[in-house]
Amino acid sequence: MSYRWIVLVWCCLLPACGSDDDHRAAGSDALGSCGVEAQLSGGSSLRFTGNDDAACATQHSFDSGLEVMFVGVSADGSLELQIADVTEGETGADFTTRVIVVDAANERFQANDCLTSVSEHDLLETETSNIGELRHYQVGGEGSCPSPLTPLNAEVGEAALGSFAFRAQFTWRD
Repeated sequence: MSYRWIVLVWCCLLPACGSDDDHRAAGSDALGSCGVEAQLSGGSSLRFTGNDDAACATQHSFDSGLEVMFVGVSADGSLELQIADVTEGETGADFTTRVIVVDAANERFQANDCLTSVSEHDLLETETSNIGELRHYQVGGEGSCPSPLTPLNAEVGEAALGSFAFRAQFTWRD
């Protein structure tokens, strides 16, 4: 895990992340405030059910783009989404997304041609801090990858990622 993710794993420690029965009870997305549903098959297998089996690590967003890593709570692997060109509060379809998956055997797979639809990008709160104004958002959506994920290790075969759904909290700042 790189330094940038270690600094931003803070979301894992917040009570609003992971298990979030209040969101579910209110009829919000079944993924709570932090969750992913995805399944990798082929050259590797990895499954996130959306049932409290992942923790979120997000980066602050500035001009555009969202990055989130869903880390398996039982150390089964991780799935990272790098959604390009999304601006603060924006929703819509067909955002180009880079997907990076690391499986339980520490094999790494990636695809750069995935597409994501952002259906939720709601302001939760604004906070004044030492580093400026922080605007916290709940973001959710779904996506798919038209081609298989390519392994970085040539000895491992390609892996297919079915449709995925996600929900995480992001912070925008100037």
